[in-house]
Order: sequence, then structure tokens, then C-alpha cells
Amino acid sequence: MVVKNNGKRFVFILLVVTLIALMMGNVCAEDVNGTNVDTLTPTKSINVEVNYEYTNDNNNVIPDFYIYSGEDKIEYNKELVSSNRFVLTFKDNSSNGYNITALTAGYISQSQIISDSITFNLKASDAYKLGRDVTADADRLLDFKTADDILVVTTAGVTKLNGKSTEDALEAILNYGTKIKYSNVLMLRDTAVNPIDFAFIVKRGNELKAVIYENGSRSYSYLGTISENMTREQWNNYIRSIHGQNAWSFASLANGWVAGVSREVLQEAAFHGHICEGTLGGYSIVKALIKYYPPVQETLTGGGSPADVTSYKILGVPGGSDDDAVLFFLDATIGKTSYVGIDTTATGATENMLGFIRWDAKSLSGDLIIMSFDSKKIKADFKAETGINADAGSLEELKYCTWWINKINKNPEELATFLYEFTNLTEEQYYYLMGTAKSVVHGNVSIAPVESHGLDLKYILSLNLPKATRTVPSGESGSLSDEEMKNIGFEAYNKASAIFKDELNINLGKDNVDLGIFTSAGYVYLNGKETVAVRDGLYEIAGATLYSKNLLQYHQALWKPLWFTFILRNPNSDVLYSVYLRYNPDGTWFVGELNGSNVVDIGIETLNSSAKVKAIQKTFMPDKNWNNIQSIANAWKSNPNFDQIMAFLYHNHVCPGVQPGFFITDYIQQNHPLGENESYNYIASSTYCKDDSLTYLLGVSPGMGTYFVQKLPNSDVTSTYVDGATDEGALVIWDNNLNIGRVVIVSFKWPTIDTSMYATSEAKRAAQIQAFIDLYKGINNPNVLENFVVKTSEEKWITAEQFNLLKSGSGELNTMAYIKSLDGSVTKEDLLKQLEKNNNSNTNANTNTNTNSNSNSNVNENSHSSASSAGVSNNRNMPQSSNSNVGDSNNALDPSSADLSSDDGKSYEVSKKSPAKSINPDYMPYVVIVILIVGILVGVGYMKHRK
Repeated sequence: MVVKNNGKRFVFILLVVTLIALMMGNVCAEDVNGTNVDTLTPTKSINVEVNYEYTNDNNNVIPDFYIYSGEDKIEYNKELVSSNRFVLTFKDNSSNGYNITALTAGYISQSQIISDSITFNLKASDAYKLGRDVTADADRLLDFKTADDILVVTTAGVTKLNGKSTEDALEAILNYGTKIKYSNVLMLRDTAVNPIDFAFIVKRGNELKAVIYENGSRSYSYLGTISENMTREQWNNYIRSIHGQNAWSFASLANGWVAGVSREVLQEAAFHGHICEGTLGGYSIVKALIKYYPPVQETLTGGGSPADVTSYKILGVPGGSDDDAVLFFLDATIGKTSYVGIDTTATGATENMLGFIRWDAKSLSGDLIIMSFDSKKIKADFKAETGINADAGSLEELKYCTWWINKINKNPEELATFLYEFTNLTEEQYYYLMGTAKSVVHGNVSIAPVESHGLDLKYILSLNLPKATRTVPSGESGSLSDEEMKNIGFEAYNKASAIFKDELNINLGKDNVDLGIFTSAGYVYLNGKETVAVRDGLYEIAGATLYSKNLLQYHQALWKPLWFTFILRNPNSDVLYSVYLRYNPDGTWFVGELNGSNVVDIGIETLNSSAKVKAIQKTFMPDKNWNNIQSIANAWKSNPNFDQIMAFLYHNHVCPGVQPGFFITDYIQQNHPLGENESYNYIASSTYCKDDSLTYLLGVSPGMGTYFVQKLPNSDVTSTYVDGATDEGALVIWDNNLNIGRVVIVSFKWPTIDTSMYATSEAKRAAQIQAFIDLYKGINNPNVLENFVVKTSEEKWITAEQFNLLKSGSGELNTMAYIKSLDGSVTKEDLLKQLEKNNNSNTNANTNTNTNSNSNSNVNENSHSSASSAGVSNNRNMPQSSNSNVGDSNNALDPSSADLSSDDGKSYEVSKKSPAKSINPDYMPYVVIVILIVGILVGVGYMKHRK
């Protein structure tokens, strides 16, 4: 499409036919280069008016159009006449007539047969209507125009409404026409089966007022203060008003925002579900790690950024939010096989402990750094400075988080602790910790397949490794303001526009549905400064958003370069015209070039030429991100579903390996739906790219204590249930109230896809990706010779003790073998009868003991383990109470003064105990009864909670 948006009325069209023909851009190479331009073919002009269901969109949104003659897409010029009226001009060389389609993100496309004058009356999608209506209502209640700033937090996006994803709701919020900034809209990671919630928060000074809509309703659940300065009575009223599970999410994110936390941290917190000491502690740890043990990089040569020689591998103990934070900020995700996490507390590790291997794949050696944040000491420091007990309740924790934020804004690494700093980790030791599915042979070194052992502190300390040497930090240069960051976005767009105009005679235009802006902005740092505001600039000048699937922000590690790729697609062609730019720390720009051109096709025909691909990576995209960009770009061309795009971006590239996660998630949600008080937990045994899409879409993660990684040898994951399949992992559906669950083994068999028509591995990979996208959208793809298979087997009922064994991989325990060894004849009723029997036995035993001596310790110890499977939970309308944060014990029975909270597990990490340290399961029912009694006395509340 060619856009000519000069605001002047189009006149005397017949007198300037030749001029128009010369100026018209065309996606055909010969026309772009100024040759073979047909100046004799007559032109056709049509007047088009587009009316939107929400009338003020007429002034805020520019529609796009497709014109077809038969199956041929026609290129045209578009001239803006008024806010919603256009003149479209194109070559009239078809005898078959023309069809025109109007397209705008959030609206249902319409098509008509072309006549001289056409009017479209576009109707909004259901999700767009919902987003627009709640935004208008929130404006009425909160008066946006008088606010200092506005924050929006919502689960819209991957969640579904009437069977469709709901990203249009976010597009509607931005189109409403208020001063809501693009970077101030936070999308909480959620699942397709969960309801849609919205929280609108306005800031006036340091005061925060919120209106919250739940479960897709246009009527609010809560209107009032959400500030940490609220009274206890106001806090309890807030908690009682929120019927779903996002109370802590909204409050913690809002108060972190007003406290000035880094927007990169806000972004990670939205992924994790909330702000807490684990989120902030993980950020502190990462900042300290890369300050003293930064990535070792190649000597910079040529025009590219230096590549990393080393990579970070993470050893975690799932259950603390810090695990999610370090995975996110380092871009060292499970799907990149960069994380191993099982419960290794029996070896001396703790939940807040993280191991980092800075591994050099060339020298086959590494540094092993073990870090933590000392929660007990930090809380004591907080109490000494403020007089507030952070453990007293949720309201106190809001103040505690603000205190954290003030500390890390001045010195991020101040609250991180280096526990051990080792070097000379050998290859054999590396694979013992990280695991390897197949044999590894390097020279004379041969390592047999071995399961991962994670943060086995006892083993690590037994190695007697020498102490590592810290890098001397280099001073950071001055950082740019938000306005200067926005200007980088403006400048990038203007540079790309000039290049497309100069080389292809194409004006990019605003709200162009076929323009994709791909960037690392918002993840990477520039001279020590976050780059989130760059996205605001791109949104303002181009109208592109993540929710219209036109502004795609790639998950990258903090130190990576700030780059942009502007891509034009043609629905009827495999061509993807791209312009590549990099903004350098010294303020200069790198512009990609190949054979004298700054515009390069990166579509599948290019992928099928090894020579051209090699040349592109040398001079056009020399920053070692070619595969990241081209893979998502070629997938984006086919308009994949929004949930797929989000998983692609989190994984930071597309490959066949990421695809099984989509199908496994769908299978789980359809065949193992959650019942009341149940939650998902996943234990990965075969780890590769699919674990990132599974993490993103199933709503589980190490930081929430619901994703465990014990990589097993290939021989241990060969499926016996489906011929040719792999046992990918174990799914545990846990009942948080009954403290029992069921486990199944998840198997996946790959489809057979014909890629013989392509010569290179990159082109074959692109064809496979296209086939997977079609399969996910239910479109027939002729290259799919045999479909995939997802199957679950070995469904067994398990106790808390057995679940703890699975989570710990205790000793040499193999998760797959252990599940198969369990007694399949045990039913849910059998376990419940046994629990009742144990409960009666314990009750009788306790009549002869002094209950005052230990009753409190029993309740407190169990307050976390009873929720030990927290995760994606189906507790939306089931308020619960927790005695772990009820405030001063003297007031615990007064609902007006108690701090209502819960250890709900949907998006909050949970405490993990090794089997050796876990509570005797015989006492569990008794403890559960005590918790319920205390909860009833205290009152009820329900929230996404935190550690």
C-alpha cells in the first residue's frame, strides 16, 4: 500500500494521470526501481468514507484498505480529505472489477464492490466494545483530565471473550483519546480460560484512586483509594470488594508505579503477576551480577555489536518471585534451556538463593556465582528505619515494597548478597548441575546423559572450586530523559520512512496494517537507562501497538543493543521489505545496507539463498539477531493469533520447537480443566523451546512455584504411550483445600511436514513454522503429511508427600519412573478416607497434649505448604483467608482491624519444603481445620498474594 497523507483535497485527477502513475509505489521490484512504469494505463479514483461505531475514533484512527481484482492485490495511493474521508487512486487495468476491504485494529473488517463512492460503517469487536465501555466509565468516575497520570492494569490479551483473544480491549483503551500513555498500559500474563479484569488508577500527587472491573463486567467492583497510605479499614474494604484474585496485583503494581520503580520492573512484575520483595530482590541480584560478572563479549569488529562469548545459566529453587525476575531480565528462559529448578532445600539451598553459571562454550569452563537477598535482615532494616513490621500484613508490605524501590533506585545492587563466587567450573560439573539429554563428546572428554541436579549446594561446596575474580565496574555515561528516549522512536520512524520513500517510493503512513515495527526497545538499557519510552515515541508517530500486532517488542537481555526493523508485507507475496537500524550509545545511527541498498527482502525466497543470508548477516543485520528478527517477521506475515505472538516474543524468536507448547496448553485446558480450588503445576522432563510457550500460556512459572525443571536423558523420556512421542513432563492438578492432587504424564508426537521444496535449513524451518501456524488456526496446510499427537497418561492420585518428592527430584529420583511406579488403583475417595482417619487419630492423640505449646507453630508452618501448588487456580469466586498475614495477634479476631489477605496461588510464589523437612502428612488435616477456624474468625479476603 502507498500512503499519500497530505490533507489536501484531490483535484483535477484526469489532468495529472501521468504524474500520479510515476509517483505510485508498487511492491514489484521493477516498478520500485523506476523501470517498466506504465504511464499509459488509465487510473481510477474512488471516494471512501469510513465511519466507526465509536465516533471519536473518526478523529483518532486512520483506516487501511485492501483493493483486489480477483486474487490480485492492487497498489494504490491514499489521500486524506478529512478526518474519515479518503480518495484512493490506482491503475485501472482490470476487466474483472474491484473489491475493497476496510481494516482497522479492533474493528470487524468489511468488503464492498468498488463504485465511485463508498461508505463503510465499521462495527467494533466484542473485546473492543468491552475495553472502550469500561474506559469511558472509568473516565466518568475518575476524571482522567484532572489526573497527574493514569495507569491501566488488565488481564485482557491472552484471555478470551466469546472464544476470541481480547487484545482489542487494550487497543480500545489507547484509542479512547485520553492521556493514557502507551507504556502505562500493563497486560497481566494470564490464561485463555480466566476472566477479564481491568483496573484504572489515577495519580494526584502521591494519592492513588482506582476503579476496578472484574469478570468482563461493565459494572465496577471497587471504587476508591488504592494507596499504601489508606487506613486498615479502607484496605479491608478494598479486599472485600474484589471478588477475583487480582487484588494484590493491582495494589502492588499501582504503588510500585507511583513510587517510581523502573518500568522494566513493572513490565516483569506484570509478567509475574505483582510486585513483591522477590520481584525487587531478583532485579537487585541481576543488576549486581552484571555489574561484577558481566557477559564476556567478543572484540568489536566491523559494523556489528559485539557478540557474547559467555551465556548465563540459572540454578533456582522454584517458589520465590526472584526466579521469574532473573529469567526475565537476563532473557535466560526455560525454553532456551538456561534454567534448571527443583526443590533442593534438602541440600542446604533456600528459596531466595540463585546460582548463576557464566559459561564459556569455547573454553568449556565457567564461573559459578551464588546469590541471594537476605529477607530477614532487610525486613529488620526496614523496621529499624520505619518502625513498621513488614510481616504484619499486606498493607504493611505495600510500604515495604516502596522502601525497597527507593533503595534500588539509588543503588540497585545494595540489597543483593553474594554468597559464593567460584571459578573453573568444569564441563563435567556443569552438566551434572544443568543436565544433558544426550551424550556430550569434546576431544577426550565424554559425558554420558545425566539428569539435572540444579542448585545442589552440598555437591557444589564439595567441589572446592577456587574463588572467582570480580570485574572492575566501568562508570556509566549520562542517561537520556524520557523525552529524549521518545525522540529516538520518532527519529527511527522518520529514518525508515525516508528510506522507503527514497528506494521504493512508498510513504509508510500511520496505522498501516502491513507495517511491522520490530524492536528491542523496552527490554534493553541505553547508557544505564531503561528504553521503555522509545515505544511511546513509536506509538505516537506510527500508531503501532503490540495489541494491533504491529509494534513487536522482542524479549532481550539488558545489555543488548537498541535496534529497530521496519517491515512491509504484502498479503499476496512472500516478499518482506525491511529496513534495519541501530541506535548507538554515542548517539549515532547504524543503517543496514546490502549491495548499496538499505531495503532488503527477508522473506522466504531470501531464506532459501545461503549466500544472501550470509551477506545480510555481515552488513545488513550484523548484531547477531538475524534469526530472532527474520523468524518472527516471517511468522508475523501470516497473521498468527495474538497468544502465539506473545509467546514468540517472550521466547524472542520462532522455531518449530516453540510450537508444541501451544497444542499442549490447549489439550490441558480442554481435557484437564480446573475444578474449584485446583491449580496447575508442571514438572518438565524434556526441556527445549516449547517450555517458553507453555510457561507463557498455561500461566505457570518457577517464580510462582508452579514450574519445575528436571531435565532427563532422552532414554528416560521416550514415550511408551504413543509410538514416536516424547514424555515432555508431568502435569499436577492440585487441590489447594483438600491437599491432594492428581498427576499425569504429558506426551507429544511431532507432525510430519514436507519441506523438500526448499534448499536451506532456514527456508525449511520457515515452512515448518507456517505449517504450525496454520494448524493452530485450523487452516489446512498441504505440507502437513501427518498431524501431531498430544496425549496424557498414567493419571494417579497423589498425596502432599508424593508431590514434594516429585518437586524435589530427591536424590536420583526420576520423575517419569516415579509416576509410573505409583499405585494407579488409589482413588480420590481412598485418599480422603485416609486423611480423615489420620485426622481422627491425630485429634485423639492431641487430647493428651498441651496444645498451647505448639498450636501456633503448626498453623504458621502450614500456612504456605497448604498452598504448595499454587499456580493457575480456579478460585475466582472462592474467598479464602490466611493466618500468615493477619496483623497484630491482639487484633486478629477483630475483622475491622485485621489485614485481610490470602495465600492464593494463581500468580504468587509459594514456599517449598524438601521431603525431609515437610510436615508429617498425618497432621495435615488437623492443621487445615485450624487454619479454616482462624480464617472464619478473622474474615475473608482473596487476592493474588506474595512472599
